[in-house]
Amino acid sequence: MLESARLKLRMEELAISQSELARRVGVSQTTIYKLVSGDGYGSKYLHKIARELRTTAAYLSGETDDPTVEIPQQHLDHDEQRWVWFWRRLDEKRQKSFVNILEALTGEPDATLHDQRHTYKAEA
Repeated sequence: MLESARLKLRMEELAISQSELARRVGVSQTTIYKLVSGDGYGSKYLHKIARELRTTAAYLSGETDDPTVEIPQQHLDHDEQRWVWFWRRLDEKRQKSFVNILEALTGEPDATLHDQRHTYKAEA
């Protein structure tokens, strides 16, 4: 069973809205709302939700009290590390311009990056 308080806390800690989490996981915002409000009992997307919240399904379901236990480390390959290196050297205006270019190139105009500076932290 999903612990709604833990889900809500992780979303707040990472500054991720319900609609942004829903978009990332591929579910409706209503689904996330039900889980956060305690109306939902669980989700077959629990592992995806946990990954987006940089925690584990065990933490979200109350099996452990440590939100970082057993989080698989994501390692960036050389090219990804270069992207991060370049990104960090851009000012905020240029970062926004770059995101607009990427959205146009990928055809994903709704890929608004909900304050990604706070949600993704890559190792360089």
